[in-house]
Amino acid sequence: MTDVRGNEAGPLTGARREPMRHPGRRSRVVDLRGRPSRPATPPGPDEADRRHGAFLTRMIAYLCADEGVAQFVDWGCPVPGTADLVRAARPDARVVHVSPPGVAGMVASDAVLTGDGSCSPSSLNRLATSGLVDLDEPVAVLMTRPFAADAPPTGIADLHALMRGGGYLALTTTGPHTALRSALAPFRPVEPGAADIQWWPYPDEDVPGPGTGTLGALGRATGRTGGGRRWRR
Repeated sequence: MTDVRGNEAGPLTGARREPMRHPGRRSRVVDLRGRPSRPATPPGPDEADRRHGAFLTRMIAYLCADEGVAQFVDWGCPVPGTADLVRAARPDARVVHVSPPGVAGMVASDAVLTGDGSCSPSSLNRLATSGLVDLDEPVAVLMTRPFAADAPPTGIADLHALMRGGGYLALTTTGPHTALRSALAPFRPVEPGAADIQWWPYPDEDVPGPGTGTLGALGRATGRTGGGRRWRR
């Protein structure tokens, strides 16, 4: 099995709950059986980036190993190296970056589309017509720059409508659980729903102690009949 604990140290030990199981299928991603140490003080910028990167590492490993996702859109992830994380989990994966104008040179080794932090009609049109992703096949959109409770990303329903072949959307927020679950709609939350990125995919109630104060969640869109060639559930 793949160890997706990122940089967290310690042996794999027993856990009370196995997250994100599908009936009749055994996950190929380890269930984060070890618990990382609790921070004594709020993390600084470098530590915050490390924890966010570890969260993305676990999420990407789940999507690649358990769901067979081979297309990723980095739409405003706040830490560098998303493409490296994806290809460490799946070397043949396709990665597309949605970046503001003038930032393309920073990710020149990968395909880049210009866009802002929301799913504006123009950004979605570029994604749909670029030919860089096959929307008849599953695609995972990683939009993990944390949003405030009163400023959720826009255009999520339109993004959902584009995913003919199904897919996933990852979001994070500094707001409460309800804000994150609401922002995901109409994507269906994957267990455990919203959880602190320090512990995800453990539910917050299963892991005592302070987290980062940033919540993460993964939402799922099912493929539609007449779209892609697989992933019809």
